[in-house]
Amino acid sequence: MIELLVVIAIIGILAALLLATLSRAKAKAERIACMNNERQLSLTWQLYSNDNQDRLAANGYTSPNSGYKLWVVGDGHWNPPSFTNLDLLVDARYALFAPYIKAASVYKCPSDRSTVTLEGSKYPKVRSYALNCYMDWETPVPNNNNPNYVNFLKQSDIAPASPSQIFSFLDVAPGFVCHAGFVVVEQTSLYYHMPSAQHDRGGDIAFADGHVERHRWTEGGTIQEALTTQWISNHFFFRTGNQDMKWLQDHATVPK
Repeated sequence: MIELLVVIAIIGILAALLLATLSRAKAKAERIACMNNERQLSLTWQLYSNDNQDRLAANGYTSPNSGYKLWVVGDGHWNPPSFTNLDLLVDARYALFAPYIKAASVYKCPSDRSTVTLEGSKYPKVRSYALNCYMDWETPVPNNNNPNYVNFLKQSDIAPASPSQIFSFLDVAPGFVCHAGFVVVEQTSLYYHMPSAQHDRGGDIAFADGHVERHRWTEGGTIQEALTTQWISNHFFFRTGNQDMKWLQDHATVPK
């Protein structure tokens, strides 16, 4: 009996070690897949610019029935069906990226398991990524962008600002995914959107030169809000002296 208990205990320990290893391997695979998604988005963003006389793909806030095309279209939290609508990603009537990216899965981080409730049933959201609000924000005007900072309209506009330091796409905290643009409010202590912390307290970020890297956030307030999967209707969070917010502000744009 004692020998049997010892064997069972050893099996339990080995199983725990194996599960931990598999869990880490799965998390790494999801992070790599997320980075590959953002590389595809970044490449498409550059291809679109090359095909349109250096002009960046339109970014901002609009609704599916507005008739206004952006790189992709989202909507506010008051319109939950928009978060399950694949047409807003792959239909050329809405999305400027539609002729380039045919697979809707490119827009979804595999670590994002948040859902939307429609008529009592839960459905997975179809998009996890957003585009820096200073990348050709076109609608609406006025907006939350600081007018003293550059709104990049063309690829060539980014060159003086060091493209390797200015982010384009990033993984958004599940509770903050809504419209196509990721809002960074310069020279304030205000978070409007939160970056994802789904990848070991960090998220994947693409930069204007095309490279993608994982950035790990450091502030407890950032991570706590970022890990919330529930929808956040109030996007305004004040975080005085928050270093993660400062990082986003330093890498979103440059002063005019």
